[in-house]
Amino acid sequence: MTEIAEWLEMFVADQQNPTALDDWVSTTVDAITADVDLPADIRPVLVSAVEEHWLAFLGGVAVDADGATELVPAAGDLSIQIARHHLGLPVLLKVYQSAQEASWDFAVDVVGHAPQDLDHESLLVWFWTKANRWFATSVELSVALYQDEVERIRRRGDARRYELVADVLDGKSVGSTELSAELGGHPIAGVTQVAVIAHAMDADSIERLEPSLVRLASSIPGARLAVVRPGGRELWGWLALNAAPSTAAQWDSRGVDPAQIRFAIGEAAEGIEGFVRSHRDARAAQRVALSPRRHIALTVYEDVAALTLLTGDPDAAGRFARAVLRGLAAPELDELRGTVRYVLTTADSADQVATSLGIHKNTVRYRIQQAERLLGHPIRERAGDLVLALDYFDAFLG
Repeated sequence: MTEIAEWLEMFVADQQNPTALDDWVSTTVDAITADVDLPADIRPVLVSAVEEHWLAFLGGVAVDADGATELVPAAGDLSIQIARHHLGLPVLLKVYQSAQEASWDFAVDVVGHAPQDLDHESLLVWFWTKANRWFATSVELSVALYQDEVERIRRRGDARRYELVADVLDGKSVGSTELSAELGGHPIAGVTQVAVIAHAMDADSIERLEPSLVRLASSIPGARLAVVRPGGRELWGWLALNAAPSTAAQWDSRGVDPAQIRFAIGEAAEGIEGFVRSHRDARAAQRVALSPRRHIALTVYEDVAALTLLTGDPDAAGRFARAVLRGLAAPELDELRGTVRYVLTTADSADQVATSLGIHKNTVRYRIQQAERLLGHPIRERAGDLVLALDYFDAFLG
């Protein structure tokens, strides 16, 4: 008979192959995400956790141990991220349950394809007993980390503040006085509110969110800032103001790298209704702020309000943009589209446009003529639609 130990040695070598490892990780992650509704920014941590778990398990297959002696680092990060997203403990447990079910299906398949001279029943029992011990220990350690993080968040008051603000945003009946008290005395009633959503573009930038938001708020004279931590890569802020900023230029986002952090700012509005509306505006603006081709740290709702109306139906918006732009939608015509937009959104003369763009005025005229040939009509015909189509194309389609 082929020795089980010999077969296990070959099995481990096969599974540590990069291709087999990628297959295992993607299959298991897909099984988990099919069962558990996790925020998108948790997926990279989940992928790392599954991979580290599997490699660590394989490393101990031939060792006669009861299970994992310590939690792999990415699994610890996963537990903490689930807590910071204010997801309940059942979510963490369901992640492990789904992984365990996927592992059982895998084990049955692997043993089924093992050499016939092996005792398949004994091999499956051995394999699954070891896996169960691994899962039991990992779950125990993960739960302990999760509970520690939840307690830390609770001590800071983040959970209570987030829950109350979430109720307000959901339209539940919460008085201005109660909301103000929970936000540390932040004025609500009769005061202008401007909401800001700060988003970290990568996990390494999360710790810089709050200092960056505080600096941004300090650029508005007399603003009082309230901060809410919803978890993940976002931070919510509300500024109580005597007078709202009239232009995007009043917000000082200098020094903020848009590859790391981006801000979306809602329209100013008064009272608790304004508190809610401004946040919704900021959320709408964020859909533009995070678009793949946009590389700007600060997006103000008033500047992209019309564009946000298109983001709810990307298919229809894409058809609209391409129909309006016609030949001007060719991928290589970025420069030409930029010139057309500049001409349509300023009152500058051809000479002034040329100076601003750093080109000859005859080049401006030539580009406009070229654009009009591609459009089939003068650029000022349906100018509003054309600017909107240019903006959508630049943000989402180019």
